Amino acid sequence: MIRRTLLILFSILLLQSCNVGTSGTTVNENIEKEKRDEIKLLNDKLFKAVMNNDVNGVKALISDKLLEKDGANIAKLIADISKSFPSESYRILDEYNVSNSVANINNTVVSGVSQDNAYVLNYLALNKDMYVSLLIPNGHDNELLITVIYGKYGDEWKINILHFGQYSLLKKTAIDYYKLAQERYKKSALTDAVNYSGIAKECLRPANDIFKYQKEDEINEFYSKVMNEVNSKYTFPLSIDNIETKPKIFRIFPQGTEKGYAPMVCYLSTIKLQDTTALRTENNKVKKEIGKIFPGIDKDKPLVLYRIFNEMPDGKKEVQHYGIVDKIKDNNHLSK
Repeated sequence: MIRRTLLILFSILLLQSCNVGTSGTTVNENIEKEKRDEIKLLNDKLFKAVMNNDVNGVKALISDKLLEKDGANIAKLIADISKSFPSESYRILDEYNVSNSVANINNTVVSGVSQDNAYVLNYLALNKDMYVSLLIPNGHDNELLITVIYGKYGDEWKINILHFGQYSLLKKTAIDYYKLAQERYKKSALTDAVNYSGIAKECLRPANDIFKYQKEDEINEFYSKVMNEVNSKYTFPLSIDNIETKPKIFRIFPQGTEKGYAPMVCYLSTIKLQDTTALRTENNKVKKEIGKIFPGIDKDKPLVLYRIFNEMPDGKKEVQHYGIVDKIKDNNHLSK
């Protein structure tokens, strides 16, 4: 199993003022080569220092204002990142060079308008010349976004904003999961719609308030809508009364696996966990009913997972359970 992690560890945000005084923004390949090459050298140094847990190397690239504000937090942050997201290389999601006529103003950068994955960057520009690099370490299914915002101090670039946050889960972004949620909702697969839109929310803000998808409000509204429908349709724990042992489903949530996210169905059973033969017999009956109770939950995905309990978990103590993996014989998989 791949444990889902939401990693929003660090954000340096200052008070923002009105967006007046921005004279121009250039993007990616349109940025002058000399400047891009200069920033690349700094990004390479930053990335190497982060991955090697070199706190002094990171601090050497950071502005005095950032060090003064959050310098004490950097050591733990870098230690956590180097351990959780080891990588030998990175890719650039996007880069922006913003020119301002004055310093200490709000910069707003729009990646696009019509694209589904369009986003807006909003930050305080402490300098007239600002440079934004969005970096993603290679080699991870659950991808990290490193947001680096430099300011030009005389002839030297220094980092004013540094943020690490969850960009994707199992190689899919918030927008990807939102699309999956919409597809499943159209097929009346309500639990899938809730699960996928819930996952979308977990990687919706990869740079906290700096980074906002233009579809964020739409995603949040959709999630609220499907949650309200679930709450009005189902009351948990839900007893499957046409099975003689009357197992009670009390929770369904998305669980990451090597084949993508799968629904995890948790239910209470009166059969002792030690009697695995009887548990499997009961589970075979649950499998026949699960799609009737929750339409679509056993369709368009490689797996459905089950956790069987004899007592309700309360979050305070460890409760034993018995797990069963149901491999769905359906090749039309949306989750991978």
